[in-house]
Amino acid sequence: MTDNIRLSRGLTLCLMSLVCVPQLALAAFVPAIPQIGTHFGAGESDLSRSMVGYMAAYAISMLVTGQLADRYGAKRTQLAALALFAGASALCLLAPNVAVFIAGRVLQALGAGAGTVIARLWVQKDLPQRERLNVLTALTTVIAVTPAVSPPLAGLLVQYASWRVLFACMTALGIGTLVGALLLLPPDKPRNSPQTPATRQTTSPSPSSPQAAEPAPTASPAPSQGPLTAYRRILAHRDFTVFAAAISLAWCAYFTFTTYSSHAIQVGLGASPVEYGALYTLVIAGYVTGSSAAKRLGRVRSLELVARLAASVAAAAALVMSVSVRIWPDEPLSLVVPMAFCMVGVGAMFPTCQAGMMRYDGPHAGAASGLFFALQMASGAAYTGVTGLGGDPEFPGLAVAIALPALALLLVCAVLMRPAAGRSPQEPAGTPRPAPERQPGTEAKRPPGRPEASAAAALHHEKPGP
Repeated sequence: MTDNIRLSRGLTLCLMSLVCVPQLALAAFVPAIPQIGTHFGAGESDLSRSMVGYMAAYAISMLVTGQLADRYGAKRTQLAALALFAGASALCLLAPNVAVFIAGRVLQALGAGAGTVIARLWVQKDLPQRERLNVLTALTTVIAVTPAVSPPLAGLLVQYASWRVLFACMTALGIGTLVGALLLLPPDKPRNSPQTPATRQTTSPSPSSPQAAEPAPTASPAPSQGPLTAYRRILAHRDFTVFAAAISLAWCAYFTFTTYSSHAIQVGLGASPVEYGALYTLVIAGYVTGSSAAKRLGRVRSLELVARLAASVAAAAALVMSVSVRIWPDEPLSLVVPMAFCMVGVGAMFPTCQAGMMRYDGPHAGAASGLFFALQMASGAAYTGVTGLGGDPEFPGLAVAIALPALALLLVCAVLMRPAAGRSPQEPAGTPRPAPERQPGTEAKRPPGRPEASAAAALHHEKPGP
């Protein structure tokens, strides 16, 4: 038993490091944009828009990762991706010009995106429904804390050392995470293994159980359909589609601030990299607060209710921001403080939408996870690409660009998210509900000609437990 606990803790630590890598590579780069642009003689707008290419490659990585994990195994795919990330970080470190540097950033994203998919894939395969939100919240907290801590540290490195030192640290992180994944991740199971986590939970009834006489379910064979067929089946799942749309809109608001706030605050208002890092940390503090609130609410309320509350907070804060930046156009806090409250809603949306996506539990779990996060990242890349066509937006334009997806998020959550009656907070749609157990030797009596009450109706009339 002790060995299992140690393995669980080691695996959890490893999963947390996998989701940390891409967030650090994204957030730590932002304070360094002005110095890197000066070093290569490139415009800061060009480097800001290079983040669009980073996120596009990130989306492609996650889309491909799901398919590769289903076909070749999650661990093998993850190790190859970490090796690519470490090599790409070294390429950025040694880049002689801006073109090579941007190419290195794209390769970084291709390697970093795998951890986002595979960490959730292990959660979905190895944890029951009611335990997933807690682990997802831990992972999203790491995702939030990493960009909260990395910009101030990156600002110090950039201001007092060099941006190349920053990428030397990323190279070391990639190598260290690769070694940890090699040692801590469990080996991939044979594709035809009859003992999956879901099977283990359903094939161990006691001899006296009524289910003991039923044949034990076997693992579904590896999906043989092509990726397009898999994606059509995944997108036909209502919960997957609605929660994917919600997280994509939340990410558009978040990523728009991340992409353009460095130019608006550092260049437009003259803040130093260290000052910008501190302001960015304030924004991420809102994310952590929202993520923690979602964890508590998700235990007792439906995911749809949590999502609607989160979207309301994000939209209200974004509207306040649109007004405050016009009243105080030269004050960074007029943008940062409302954005911190907006991030409370965004932070609550992320684990909630991920838990909602996991209601899809079909044979294409890896492809579903990859598609979900690919849609999220691609939407952010596309949206910031459009909003930056006329150059990096200043405070008023940036506030409007953040408010538009926040308002669309509220509309999606209010109109499309409708929890099924009687469904528990983490229970997927369509889950069969067992009838209440009867005492041995007793039989339920019903009037002649009247059908027996359904299991769902019986549970509906039960009083909730403590």
